[in-house]
Amino acid sequence: MPSKRKQPYERSKSVGGNFKNTRAVAATKNTSVSPFFKPASPLSSEPSMPPAYLKSMVPAREVYLEVFKDAYPNLTPRDDYDIMILGSNRRVGTKEEILAWVDQRMQLDIKRSGSRDAVLESAKKLLDDLVAPTGRKPRPGCNTAHIRPIPGSKYSLRLWPGNPYVNEYCMDIVDTDTKQAVNSPFKFDLWVIPDPDAPWLSGPIGCLRSLERNFGIPQQDILPGEEKWVLRDGQTCLIRRPGEKDVRFTVPVRKRRKLPTTEEEVYILDFPKEEEV
Repeated sequence: MPSKRKQPYERSKSVGGNFKNTRAVAATKNTSVSPFFKPASPLSSEPSMPPAYLKSMVPAREVYLEVFKDAYPNLTPRDDYDIMILGSNRRVGTKEEILAWVDQRMQLDIKRSGSRDAVLESAKKLLDDLVAPTGRKPRPGCNTAHIRPIPGSKYSLRLWPGNPYVNEYCMDIVDTDTKQAVNSPFKFDLWVIPDPDAPWLSGPIGCLRSLERNFGIPQQDILPGEEKWVLRDGQTCLIRRPGEKDVRFTVPVRKRRKLPTTEEEVYILDFPKEEEV
């Protein structure tokens, strides 16, 4: 894992004038609040996109509106700019104060983009795009999540795909019976460890904190059921619980589209992948 790669919990810069690079994250009060994601190309331009990728893709408008409605249940968006700005930022105040803040942002973006129409067009383009969210909890009826009981407890681990372009997978903890997400219901540490089948090939190891804790949100202030962890495809992880046997698991690896190869481009030598010793 490259040590300098931007992590999903790093704060994003202002979206003003550069909507294509918008990245929304989890936070509290007057900060960015929507799930981290990376804009992606429309499906029509990716006819051979692997099924594992397609399962992770959703319309950006759906994600922004979901956050907008959750953060501002008494507000109705006036246009796509409202959806984009308030769907990625949480503001505390009256309706008039919040909309005045949005209008101030609009004036700044008009100066950057040249006109109100240009700003609205950029907002519409972003919202009409497909995105691959990381950290967004599975929706009702979702069939992409994997759930496995945690031995010796009444809880289960749930894994579901995040942004496939940066190989991100998500994890949370759910009640085994109700399947409702819960925040750390018992004391544990989550470690990334070497692959037990090839420990000499593994990258850095370390203890992972939840996305919310990485934002500096105290454990007691995390909204009920919202705690989540960001993992990587193929990582081997270990859950250490005081007085209990450790739990180990490996994150699924999504099948990628294979690059075309011909005899002229590359020779392939067929060595065995495994052998008895």
